[in-house]
Amino acid sequence: MNYFKLFFLIIILFFCTGELTYSQEKNTLKGVVLSQKEEKGIQYANIRIKDSPYGTTSDEAGKFEFSFPNQFLNDTLIISCIGYKQVALPVKNLNLKQNQHFELEDSLILLNEVIAMAYDFIDALKWKTKKDDKSKLYLTFATREIQNAANFISILKENFGKDYKLKSNFIRWKKVKIPEVGEKITFVVAWFRCPYCPDAENITVTIDVMDKKDNSLVENAAYTKKLEKYFQNLLDKTFAQGVDYRQIETRDSIAYLKKSTEPYTGQCYGYYENGQKGLRGAYTNGVRDGLWEYWYSNGQKKVEGKYKMGEKTGLWLYWYPSGQLRIKANYQNNEMDGVNIWYYENGQKKKEAKFRNGVYLEKTEWDEKGNVIEIRNFLK
Repeated sequence: MNYFKLFFLIIILFFCTGELTYSQEKNTLKGVVLSQKEEKGIQYANIRIKDSPYGTTSDEAGKFEFSFPNQFLNDTLIISCIGYKQVALPVKNLNLKQNQHFELEDSLILLNEVIAMAYDFIDALKWKTKKDDKSKLYLTFATREIQNAANFISILKENFGKDYKLKSNFIRWKKVKIPEVGEKITFVVAWFRCPYCPDAENITVTIDVMDKKDNSLVENAAYTKKLEKYFQNLLDKTFAQGVDYRQIETRDSIAYLKKSTEPYTGQCYGYYENGQKGLRGAYTNGVRDGLWEYWYSNGQKKVEGKYKMGEKTGLWLYWYPSGQLRIKANYQNNEMDGVNIWYYENGQKKKEAKFRNGVYLEKTEWDEKGNVIEIRNFLK
């Protein structure tokens, strides 16, 4: 073999070896797998790269660690365990320099012999998770669509405040009080596709109530019926308020429920994303009618007044976000009428004007210190 051929062969071997070494470079994935509801480590969870020999199982604390070559960086990581919903994630989306934190949802099986669950009626039903043989009572109801469950959650936020933990399919409040229980409790509301309902969009909602020692109060006969009644009242309140404002659309100045051909008659309400109520009012034959109220996202009242078949009427009050009164106005047939007063945020009167059927008659204006800056009569 001449030297040129030998040199060429060495170069090829060098690059091939380098490429092989590069392709086999190891990446380390480590972290912990937790139960989403219980916030405890899951033992024997299977963490692996799909269709590869690389992976491991979690220890008794839910912790894991394994290495894999670069060639699998564009593949999918699968986290699974009996009794929990499987999670699939692109490996390339993981920051391998940090410990990973994976949470798995429980997968529940209903043990009560029911053919169909009652819509919007709370009952204590026995469930078990696929991960063990132990069963547990949960307050349970089915509802026709996810929006109803969301509205129920909004009512809970209004009653129990903003100190909650929200995940993809459950919300938890800790150390809160309800009249039916003397001590502070923790409760978890979870929602998922209803496997015992006829329609695909139907949702099951479960409520777990626990004392300070994490003992189930739903399973305590002294509290079961009381808790059913308490949460049923909150659920009834959800529907008593009418429909979510986002379910209403306006066509030619008339309000309809989406996909409906009949003008809407009934209550409506709206919430901010933080759970704070945003509006409440009513429609009659598609037009606003009766008392309407609006709030700022900080909980302060924003506007309050009445409509009569779509037109503003009587006294309307407007506030600043601070809670200070901003405008005190009178309406007739949707037009300002009579004496109307504007205020600065410091409480000083800003303007007082007199109207007749929406027409300016006279006004007086002040600066923020209370000094008159203009008096004008529009009839002269």
